[in-house]
Amino acid sequence: MPTTHPNCNRLIPLTGVQNFRDMGGYEGHLGRKIRWGRLFRSGHLHDMTTDCGTEMLARDIENVVDFRSPQEKEHRPVHWPPMWSPDYHDVPIGGNAAAWVKELFERLSTSPFPAEDLRSQFVLAFETIPVANANGLKALFDILIDSAHGNGTLFHCTAGKDRTGIAGALILTALGTPKEQVMEDFLLTNTAVDLKAKATQVAEYISVKADRTIDPSHVYPLVGVEEDFLKAAYDAIDRHYSSMDAYLEKAMGLTPERLQILRENYLAE
Repeated sequence: MPTTHPNCNRLIPLTGVQNFRDMGGYEGHLGRKIRWGRLFRSGHLHDMTTDCGTEMLARDIENVVDFRSPQEKEHRPVHWPPMWSPDYHDVPIGGNAAAWVKELFERLSTSPFPAEDLRSQFVLAFETIPVANANGLKALFDILIDSAHGNGTLFHCTAGKDRTGIAGALILTALGTPKEQVMEDFLLTNTAVDLKAKATQVAEYISVKADRTIDPSHVYPLVGVEEDFLKAAYDAIDRHYSSMDAYLEKAMGLTPERLQILRENYLAE
């Protein structure tokens, strides 16, 4: 069932930053709405322009949480524009299938494109991230509770869809957002990045590397997300912690007192 908020208010076109959006407006605990202008998510900031910095400053984004690995940051470093200097939090989270994807490129010259294996690796990544990287995800909640004082916080990885997608789902869940709206936010990546066009672009690049034509539909896990990805994360949480509530309290440190602070910070009256 569609929600009443228009996605055009959530998706923010920003040259140089992919998948940038405001997470406000979703329903939260006891029917209170998530505040606009407080929670933002995106892809990497390597290609950020001066206009991007002006936009970030105008939106009062004071904290930036970067989930990328050291290798990802070295490959795509961030150069902050002069007008915007946020508090930067380096919180590397693994499990993004990057090593397997690198191996994929090395195999392309002698093997067919392993479409099913690719999808399976992303399912495995979503099963792994919430458990193996719980400390990194907890660090995000600690920042939201202890370091954000009425300003905006932006969290991101490279594509802004896998690690960022899981983190966004956990935040919305902790704030009391219904599951269907959590999934809506997760799948919004497929609209934000123009899935078909991006898949075509990536498939053309891989086709050159492989010296054979790659079907764009086979590379969708590299550029988009599926419901089954987030469900895999939920299933892993249930297996290891029995329930989402137990996970949020034990792994994310959201005791009743801290959960209340989080909700007061990010839910409108």
